[in-house]
Amino acid sequence: MPTHPLPSRVLLILLVVLTALGEISTQLIIPSLGTLEMDLLASPGSGVLALAVFVGAFGVGQLILGPLSDRIGRRPVLLGGLSLYLLATTGMLLASSMETFIAARLLQGLGACAALVLARAIVRDVWQAQAAPALALTVIGMLCAIVVSPMLGGFLASRGGWQLPVFAALLVGLGALLAVLTIYKESNQALDPQAGQLRGLLGNYLDLLKGRSCRVLALALLFTYGAMFAVIAGSSSVYIGLLGLSSAEYGLTFGFIVSGLIGGALLTRRMILQVGPERLVAIGVGFVAVGAVATLAIYKLLGLSVLGLSLPQVLVTFGGGMVLPAAVAGAVMPNAHRAGLAAGLMGFAQMLGATCSGLLLSVMQDGTAWPMVLLHVLFALSAFFVFHALRRPRRAGMQVAHEQP
Repeated sequence: MPTHPLPSRVLLILLVVLTALGEISTQLIIPSLGTLEMDLLASPGSGVLALAVFVGAFGVGQLILGPLSDRIGRRPVLLGGLSLYLLATTGMLLASSMETFIAARLLQGLGACAALVLARAIVRDVWQAQAAPALALTVIGMLCAIVVSPMLGGFLASRGGWQLPVFAALLVGLGALLAVLTIYKESNQALDPQAGQLRGLLGNYLDLLKGRSCRVLALALLFTYGAMFAVIAGSSSVYIGLLGLSSAEYGLTFGFIVSGLIGGALLTRRMILQVGPERLVAIGVGFVAVGAVATLAIYKLLGLSVLGLSLPQVLVTFGGGMVLPAAVAGAVMPNAHRAGLAAGLMGFAQMLGATCSGLLLSVMQDGTAWPMVLLHVLFALSAFFVFHALRRPRRAGMQVAHEQP
């Protein structure tokens, strides 16, 4: 077992920040999307497109950067990604049109994805067979950032417009880069000179997907995050534009909704070694489906209201808090020799779900909450039925918990 020169607690704090960087970059600006569109003289809904472009780049980049780090090491890929993130975020601050902002946002997604996929691979490098609880803990940290960031973003937007939340994201990225330069040493002790080569990359991913468990977990993550992202991307216009909340009130409301993520992730971290990833994902997609159907029923029967929209969403986020860490751990844990590849695949699946959801939402915008609610329930039910239709029978959830790397 390679010995890492850092105390695990110090390293884990850094990995939590890196895991959260992409979500921080998104959640901080969501309360100010309307202001952004007005200031840049952009059409309504173009702010949602900026979110979708980010997650698209965030997902595709992981397919390349994860295996590249298996080949040349985690540290150079991580430093390059964080540097690109800082340059792109600066470009967003200087943008004078929505087209420029979206282009910079795309590059920001490419830079931020390095932080997520490398953090997950580093966890597998350092904690090895005991990586599952550590992976879950990094996700819990990310989910805490999701809870806090909309509140902070709403507060900052009320004080300094959309630029102040973007500047806050720049500061977080700068702190992460300085921390990596200062305290992180290379953790990949078994570089693979064949990894990351474009000729064999597709074959490597296809080989990874030959395992039914990996396919099922990736699809569950894809549809679950797609369901969540429909609300993430659409809630600003609904709560602020239709229900009349201020940016600060919206941030508090959204923080309450996503607080369920932390509860689900804490339960997952406590139970994952005993129960196994697949069984936890099975429970999680059930919560997501029930919450989404309840949201639809309340909307159709009682109309749109803050409580009617928010309360069932806590069930969704609680289930999502189980699915996200359990699915990632279930894919990365059995693949110690290609942890970057496995982490890249799961990150891509998560962001593909968000990209599809965000693009559909931007096209379907009609000035009501219906497109958001409809997409939300369709993705949630897809997560539930696809997972249970393809899931391996008989104690499949226990397999990864007992596999040796």
